[in-house]
Amino acid sequence: MRFDTLLLGSLCAISNFPYASSAPRDALSTQYVQEVKNRIFVLTDIGNEPDDSMSLVRLLVHSNLYQIEGLVAITSFWLPNATLPHMIHDIVDAYGTVQSNLQSHSNTSFPTVDDLKSKIGSGPSVYGMQALHQLENGANITNGTQMLINAVDASPSPLYVQLWGGANTLASALWTVNRTRSVSELETFTSKLRAYAISDQDDTGPWIRRNFPSMRYIASRHGFNQYPVAAWIGMSSTSVDPGGPDNEIVSQAWLTENIQVGELGKKYPDVAYLMEGDSPSLLYHIPNGLGNPEYPEWGSWGGRYTSNPLDGDAAAQQYGDAVDMAQGVNGEMFLTNHATVWRWRNAFQHEFAARMQWTLSPWSPGSNTTHPPVVLLNGTSGPDALHLNVSGGEKVTLDASDSYSPDMGARLNFTWFQYSGPSSYQSSPSDVPTVNLTDVSGPDASVVRFTVPYGMYDTCVADENVTEFGQWGEKQKCPVLHVVVAVKDASAAHPITRYRRVLLHVQPYSQKEKR
Repeated sequence: MRFDTLLLGSLCAISNFPYASSAPRDALSTQYVQEVKNRIFVLTDIGNEPDDSMSLVRLLVHSNLYQIEGLVAITSFWLPNATLPHMIHDIVDAYGTVQSNLQSHSNTSFPTVDDLKSKIGSGPSVYGMQALHQLENGANITNGTQMLINAVDASPSPLYVQLWGGANTLASALWTVNRTRSVSELETFTSKLRAYAISDQDDTGPWIRRNFPSMRYIASRHGFNQYPVAAWIGMSSTSVDPGGPDNEIVSQAWLTENIQVGELGKKYPDVAYLMEGDSPSLLYHIPNGLGNPEYPEWGSWGGRYTSNPLDGDAAAQQYGDAVDMAQGVNGEMFLTNHATVWRWRNAFQHEFAARMQWTLSPWSPGSNTTHPPVVLLNGTSGPDALHLNVSGGEKVTLDASDSYSPDMGARLNFTWFQYSGPSSYQSSPSDVPTVNLTDVSGPDASVVRFTVPYGMYDTCVADENVTEFGQWGEKQKCPVLHVVVAVKDASAAHPITRYRRVLLHVQPYSQKEKR
């Protein structure tokens, strides 16, 4: 038996290798155990369109990967005067009918229904800044706002707030803390907040960014309601970048067959306008080894974002859409912000479908369900990136041959590629030296060898030697090159992909050394 491995490092070539067989394993005992989960807090204008209900179903079948701290119903431009938390309760109830099945497929805990229901609340039932005006006139904060404040205070670790609608619940929390705590306490509070907004869906997002610039805030920035130009449209739009994304895998026919299955699948509505426009904020936080939510510029299933502060404030922690160069299904290259999301469409849709199969029945030894592979790279495991200090001209070996699948009979497929976008100072990665990833070996292409390239300039210097008025500019910073391995079961109907990212920190060199 054979499988194909596509080497996307420089979009090089396709080679065939004998398949990698998995040893007999117990699917539960050999899965990677995620000891620390990202804490997330979801603000959803559920009921506005079907897509919020869709995203909530996706969230729940991935909920073993997160620590869910809040599920709060909110308003938005298209749902300005009502919040509908009963719709969250309804979908969580359906989740309760399949939670035990889901849990049987993972040794990382899925939350109980009681735990989730204790996290459901409501934000202000008015539009945008009206919520702050009410507070200024003496109104009490909502239970959803109080839950958000409590969640931030509960832990020193970051709280990742996903805004699937407007931002006035977050704005109300910030307004309250600003009025009731000291400057240092406010700084501590905002330092733990990380917001990812699916564009601005009311008028409080700009207010937050203007008044709390040091708080991490990711948002597609464009004319109000001009959503087609936002990166997150790449989640499922069939009109952007024709020939780029795989549109079949987001079609209603595919969703009917693969997602709208079982008791929880019944709660996944048909597509109206766009499938799951809010889900990139969810996908951004999945710990699959590709991205890191602390580094928006790295890129992940939820897109890639670059610094975009208001008023040019270098200390501001605000991010807007970046662009990626990605190969489309038609074989052509695309350089767009939408590509930062749609390039991963095949992977995140198949994982969703695989997890929906988990909801149908408990795991058993004869089950043909698919589970995440465990990626072991140079003796290390887990979702965190591997950092290597390297010199130009140095030979490097990356060995993922100890990786395995917990599923019997799995055939692991290894794809090595260079992710050039995070290394570039411009929109096109033409300024990024190419890592030649064609020298693969091993019976399963799990090992790659390459020579570290020098930067594009005759000299590179350490970051601390680059100053505003100094001899060296940003372009002379030594490059950090990103190499990624993607691993999946090539024999699975719905393969689950796991990644490891390697950051090659090229050390300083002079013109003489380069020559």
